[in-house]
Amino acid sequence: MAEITRCPVISGQSLSGLSLTPQTLLEDLASLFSRAETAFDSARYSRTYGVAGETFTVSSDQKGYLNAVDRAIWSHTPDTAVSTRIFVGVAGENDCPSIAWRAAQFEERQVEAFLAPTRYRMHYYHPLSYWQVFDKQTATGLQILNRADQYPPWDLGSPLRNFLQWQLASRDGALIHAGTLGVADKGVLLAGAGGSGKSGTVLSGIMAGLTTVGDDYVFVTPSSLRAYPLFETLKQDADGLARVGLTDHPAIPAKTNWQDKYQFYIHDLGLPDLPSSLSLKALLIPRITGQAQTGLYPVSAKEAFLALAPSGVTQIPGDRPLLYATAAEISRRLPCFRLDLGGDPDEVSSTIRQFIEGI
Repeated sequence: MAEITRCPVISGQSLSGLSLTPQTLLEDLASLFSRAETAFDSARYSRTYGVAGETFTVSSDQKGYLNAVDRAIWSHTPDTAVSTRIFVGVAGENDCPSIAWRAAQFEERQVEAFLAPTRYRMHYYHPLSYWQVFDKQTATGLQILNRADQYPPWDLGSPLRNFLQWQLASRDGALIHAGTLGVADKGVLLAGAGGSGKSGTVLSGIMAGLTTVGDDYVFVTPSSLRAYPLFETLKQDADGLARVGLTDHPAIPAKTNWQDKYQFYIHDLGLPDLPSSLSLKALLIPRITGQAQTGLYPVSAKEAFLALAPSGVTQIPGDRPLLYATAAEISRRLPCFRLDLGGDPDEVSSTIRQFIEGI
């Protein structure tokens, strides 16, 4: 049996609105989307983004949230007139439906397994009564908050991430939790757990003139081994900023985020134009060693997979088997190396540049 996460239903939820129950979940979701149509029509604000070759239109009465999405989403001119629609609203306000889970527990993995062969995807973050629901057949998503400021602390770093995965899954690829660096059109993935040096390596690389299509999440098509940008978000602690001379840069906010890191955005750094995608040539697993010089050493596909897969699979619900399979194929098809990081950011970046140019 699949692993089950049992989340208690929060007491005190409003009894008004739509109830979802395990026994009638498909019918309940169909009713939810039917009732939500008026919310799309009445939303005061709408933004359109081009992401990885798809067009996403986001409607909401929450202008502040949309402004945060504007900053974080790596958007290009939309490629198609056909758009994935997403509504972001507060339950019970301005035609936004409210939802209540009517069972003693929300068993996340069981719900995912039940919905896997259907048109629907769903995520419920129970501490905040935060819902994300998606209809793959109509490319329509609903993000319903209990209050305007009640979204998970990580949300603004990669807003609408689950919707991007659920829609882009039809494009022979998946979201991958990894950083990227490149030279011209060629690039590498950098994968590793928190504290491995991945984000610091990406930041020092782009400040040294390397290109990137993102640090955290990218969309990868394993058949073509191309990575596409999703988010412009960068995160770094005070020591990491000091290493690359960004402590006093105007792009750096005054306060840290929930991880005690400074969250800022690539487009605020004044860098040259960055590529719309990268052709992946290798997968690197950075490791902080304290040694003087950077070294690259071949590793097995298994070791690379174990560095690449777990975080994305844990963080993105609904398509976990696809995320595992995509990470496995990438690890098999790309040459994989451990990247033992030296202490000088410029030397690290120079080593990566020479590696990419030579591969």
